[in-house]
Amino acid sequence: MSDAVALRPPRTLPLGVLLLAIPLLLAIAGLVIRYLAFAATVPDASIASFAQGMCRWDCAWYVKLSQTGYDPFPVPTMINAGNWAFFPLYPILVAIVRTLTGLETIVAATGLSILLCIASARVAWPLLGRDLRAYTLFSAFLVAGPFSIWLTTFYTEVLFLFLTLCVFAALQNKHFLLAGLFAALLSATRIVGVFIVFAILIEIWQAHRANGGNWRNFVPAVLQRPDRLLALFIAPLGLFAYMAYLHFHIGDALAFSHVQRAWSRPTGNPVVFVWNALTSFPREGWAPTPSQQLAVAVLVGYALSIVLLVKRRYGMAVYALICLTLPLFAGMASVLRFTAALAPMPLMLTELLASRRWLFALALLGLLLAGYFTTIGWLTGYLSLV
Repeated sequence: MSDAVALRPPRTLPLGVLLLAIPLLLAIAGLVIRYLAFAATVPDASIASFAQGMCRWDCAWYVKLSQTGYDPFPVPTMINAGNWAFFPLYPILVAIVRTLTGLETIVAATGLSILLCIASARVAWPLLGRDLRAYTLFSAFLVAGPFSIWLTTFYTEVLFLFLTLCVFAALQNKHFLLAGLFAALLSATRIVGVFIVFAILIEIWQAHRANGGNWRNFVPAVLQRPDRLLALFIAPLGLFAYMAYLHFHIGDALAFSHVQRAWSRPTGNPVVFVWNALTSFPREGWAPTPSQQLAVAVLVGYALSIVLLVKRRYGMAVYALICLTLPLFAGMASVLRFTAALAPMPLMLTELLASRRWLFALALLGLLLAGYFTTIGWLTGYLSLV
């Protein structure tokens, strides 16, 4: 039996139902896995305290931002840092859900995050080549895997990943204006989201080439297609809107960047940062240090970007390389989270792991097991997960 036949979904279940059932069942499994880790780690753990207990580190900033909005300047508590570093779109969405449902902020955020994970899986279906094994692994990665600790609580990673997938799904269908609209929302979610405009530009160029165009007539051809030109112009509007708000709110349109000094984030050469992290050997034993784990995450990200280039997915590859590299100028902090939530990375990884049945089975089991142990690490303050 050929692979194409082997990967067809069962005829007894409609494809649409199956594509919803897979991430939904895995989302339930993920909740059980994380709660078991929570119960094994936290004294007096209960279902009522589960959502709040999973909210750690930057999650608390997002909760407060969603409830009270952005800080004025100076910050009333007179601390060094304001919450301007955190982009507005996801806190706004959570505030809307909280208002409509009456739920606590963190419960509303958790529910919305899980729904966005399920929606992300569905959007990714055509991007995964309609491969059911890859789709299952991608769904597990989102809702039950080791990085579900960020994707199913109150972090912007899940919205960032979802909107990135929406942009690439629109580009796959040559809906450039729709891609531009999703890109505008993406640029209001995280700062690096604005750079997806380069992926849109690359896809416009490839469509131009496919129609027999060349670099000499590229600009005139784009000028004759208002939808493509408008897609490029509206892509950064989310960022510009946030900058305008900050300007009128506290007088500093770049406060999201300037406030980074409050966290003592260094700036320097990414190569030096990665090398220093990679050579930060443990003083005892053989277990890699948190710094080494962060460095490996970066190297895996670059390796997957190269695979994307080899497979001629140039828009994804260029966007991934930009999003991987720019945060490194400020050091290694949080790069594991940034890499894991960068949509082209899990798309490519799960596609590779789904290439063989035995590898698929091992990968699915590994994701579920890692989801348990990573949750324990998250709750006990393991530094590479921050």
